Amino acid sequence: MKSILIKIKEQFKTSSPKIPNNACYFCKRKAPDLRNYRNEKYKKIKVCYLCAEYAERRAFRK
Repeated sequence: MKSILIKIKEQFKTSSPKIPNNACYFCKRKAPDLRNYRNEKYKKIKVCYLCAEYAERRAFRK
């Protein structure tokens, strides 16, 4: 019975989406030149030049 409950719990775990190293955090496009910002949890995120304005409006720190 426990194994069934464990399997169900694993399906509903919230995990952060996997983003490739050279992809923008917002639009998921791969770009050669990404800017580094920090999100509200102070994790490093990479943002392309098109989404940089959006990141600054949302008050992400450089």
